[in-house]
Amino acid sequence: MANRRQHIIELAAEVVYRQGFKGTSVENVLEIAGVGKGNFYHYFRSKDELGVAIIGEIERWYASPASDEVFSHAKSPELRLADYLEHVAEQRRRDNHGDPLGNLLAELGDVEPFSKPLRKALGALIDRLESVVSEYALERNVAVNARTVARAIAAQIHGLSAIYKVDRDEAAFDEGLRRVQDMLPAMAGSKPVSQPTPTEQRPQMN
Repeated sequence: MANRRQHIIELAAEVVYRQGFKGTSVENVLEIAGVGKGNFYHYFRSKDELGVAIIGEIERWYASPASDEVFSHAKSPELRLADYLEHVAEQRRRDNHGDPLGNLLAELGDVEPFSKPLRKALGALIDRLESVVSEYALERNVAVNARTVARAIAAQIHGLSAIYKVDRDEAAFDEGLRRVQDMLPAMAGSKPVSQPTPTEQRPQMN
């Protein structure tokens, strides 16, 4: 039973990411999932409940083993961000429907019952990025508002994904992601927590 429910969520998500939640009908979901209306309403009381479940899957990814691997603390902050950006690039190249979380935030961010689960999903992403920023700043002895920088990184990624969905300019998309990577060394110009010794040099990214 749980597997069938998960199957419906995953297939419905593909439709929602492609044509938006409001543009997706229950009939669309029934057709792609190959289930009857009775089966659908056995698992979900409404289309809205299905939408909340799709958002929940996005949030859960950021606590999944796959996300743990991308954001592993065994790697440097630069490599963790680079690996996440590569994950984003692979997703967009495979199925360019824009960024799933970004799309749903734009469409449903202020609509109930989706607002709270979307805030939680976005918070899960920003938590991951904030950890990267905090560690990078700590290693370089600079004072930054890590949460603000993490939000800016997330906004850049979502914006680039939205533009790529429209213009499909892969070169520009890749260059944009490289610019996102540059946001970490840009923090090296922030005010130091304490004065570094003259022999200290801040590492530069390629």
